[in-house]
Amino acid sequence: MSSIEVREPGTGREARGERAYGVLLMLGSAASFSTIGVFTRAVSLPLPEVLFVRGVFGALSIWVVARVFTGQRLFDRRGLTWPALTVAALFTVGMTSIVVAYRVGTVVNVSVVYATIPIIVGLFHWAFLRRRPSRLFWFCGLAVVAGVAIMTGGGLGAGDALGMGLALLMTCCVAGVILIARAHRDTPMLAASGLACLLSGVVVVPFAGRFEGGARDLLVCALFGVVTLGLGRVCLVLGSGRVPSRDAALMDVLDAPMTPLWTWALLGEVPSAAGALGGCVVVAAVLAGVRFDREAGGSGQREPVER
Repeated sequence: MSSIEVREPGTGREARGERAYGVLLMLGSAASFSTIGVFTRAVSLPLPEVLFVRGVFGALSIWVVARVFTGQRLFDRRGLTWPALTVAALFTVGMTSIVVAYRVGTVVNVSVVYATIPIIVGLFHWAFLRRRPSRLFWFCGLAVVAGVAIMTGGGLGAGDALGMGLALLMTCCVAGVILIARAHRDTPMLAASGLACLLSGVVVVPFAGRFEGGARDLLVCALFGVVTLGLGRVCLVLGSGRVPSRDAALMDVLDAPMTPLWTWALLGEVPSAAGALGGCVVVAAVLAGVRFDREAGGSGQREPVER
């Protein structure tokens, strides 16, 4: 199990510094996760082969991060607690369903469904933790959804039901991970993420054929795993434990306006005027929630920090 530094409740500069670090990690998670659409379009291999290579390289990248930067051992039986196993299961289902959702549905509708994560987290808080989010939080969450709806234009009515259902499943999984990472910060979340990457590759083995792609396809699938699973999941599990879970949910949906930027920079697809406007609405809502929602920010009580 990883070494854990238990801190006393922080106040003042230390608390602000810890939260700022968490914000940067969550922004990194959103940036990494926003590239899923680009990778999905860049590779045309059968889905099981893509998921297998992605999972293997994602697990390898998490292992490198855990060993080099935190000194953790990914596979330690003492770390197989119920929160870690639950996170691994949620990550496995979520990271698999989102790729399938992008394949069977449209990027537009998947983004819209995922933008509801602030609402899902707020409902989870109310249902499981009996904590009522502030009015400002609900307003910011609805503004995020409205911003993504503006970005997508008329795409909301034309989505595939299965793709949207899988996107909602993934959204609930991420919301659950955010709450667990916040409530159980003494759990080796990196180990859970690495296990999830391996599981996401193993479960598709019965459906995968012989890998017939070239070196380019292998490189794209490997980068798919390193960027979206390695960088993205590491930043998520480490960042969500350092900021209030409702703030983490708001920042996590920043990938929606980031996705058109990636497609413009790498694929030459120029964002529409509606996309630019909707992205500005999403960013403004997230910044307002993080900056002004004092109730979500907590009273300065800090929990154990995973190192």
